[in-house]
Amino acid sequence: MGEFFHGKDWEVLKPRLEKSNNSEFWINKISRNRERDIEINKKLFFMGWTVIRFWGNDIKKHIDECVQVIEETIFEIKCGDEL
Repeated sequence: MGEFFHGKDWEVLKPRLEKSNNSEFWINKISRNRERDIEINKKLFFMGWTVIRFWGNDIKKHIDECVQVIEETIFEIKCGDEL
């Protein structure tokens, strides 16, 4: 499996990368990953999907909160369908 970084804490990481070796490669790679996420989100939205993204560490450390987000999203969708 290849490395795929979406840019968590991108505002903090980007300035650090600008000072590092091979910074142009990494900034371009991560920026493209973020753009791809937006493109995929739009495509899925127009297909009727609801996209929820979690960071791996958030799932590991805060699983209950992640489940709550999913439950609340399902509840909101069901309430919207009933209107």
